[in-house]
Amino acid sequence: MRASEGSAPPVNGADAMSCMPLSLHRFDEELRALSTELAARAQSVRAGATRAYGCHVCKVVRQALGLAFTAARHGDEEWAGLLIGEAVYYAEHGGHLADCPQGPVAPPKRRPPLEVHRSLTEWAGASLPLVAATDASWWKNVTGVGYVVSDGRWGMRGHKGSGRPLAGADPVVIGELHAVALLLEHADADVVLVDSMAALKFLRSWQSSGTAPMPCGYDARPTATEPAALVRLAERVAERPDLRFEHVKAHRGHPLNETADSLASIARRRATRRFDAVARAEGLVQAFLAAWHDQDDPHALAA
Repeated sequence: MRASEGSAPPVNGADAMSCMPLSLHRFDEELRALSTELAARAQSVRAGATRAYGCHVCKVVRQALGLAFTAARHGDEEWAGLLIGEAVYYAEHGGHLADCPQGPVAPPKRRPPLEVHRSLTEWAGASLPLVAATDASWWKNVTGVGYVVSDGRWGMRGHKGSGRPLAGADPVVIGELHAVALLLEHADADVVLVDSMAALKFLRSWQSSGTAPMPCGYDARPTATEPAALVRLAERVAERPDLRFEHVKAHRGHPLNETADSLASIARRRATRRFDAVARAEGLVQAFLAAWHDQDDPHALAA
């Protein structure tokens, strides 16, 4: 039976009609008059009873609690239980104000991962071989990866990690390999420039001997729908004996490496704060690719 379906016991009018929050001391005193079970149920609406000043839902909660406490003082445990049930029901199902402390706890907002793939048509007919560069940027569990191809294709992805890296894992090397995976999933090239010797060793090992080993600490378990990303990369690389992986020194002014490095950095920063990452990235790609193609023999740097 809901509390509204019968006659309530005699109540103190001030308790029944008051909409003001109770003091914490008063609330705790009222709980002592209840059974252990009812006190635990009433405790679940403590915030609405003691702190939610402007919330209209919590005003109803406080009215029901006031009646419940009065019923308990008169020895009517059954009515007290029904009224506490009413208070809990309204607290759980009512439309609280956005800042109400009794309202449902909103899940933390996670910025969706940034992933962008674009192409600058100015270099769509670039001469062969097609040269690509990849790079990664990692800081405090936030990763950005980027790639650029000499024919104008480029891309980047940034995301926050879901937890701490596994013990022994090297997130930088894993990120570098994810950058190559992003390239080969969305573009193609004849030569891939990588500035991490550790990542380069994995790529050449996969190309010559299959999908083992994986980087230390990398979780190679498949998802519900497909193999892990680096396992897919290893399989793809093993099927491409014609693909050349070459080392390029980082931060030495190589236009393609500088492009990939900038894209990875932009993607990483965009994962934690809002700015026009695509416009900034596109301008950098335009400038660096122009510098690459303006060289007398750009392919000599990939030889």
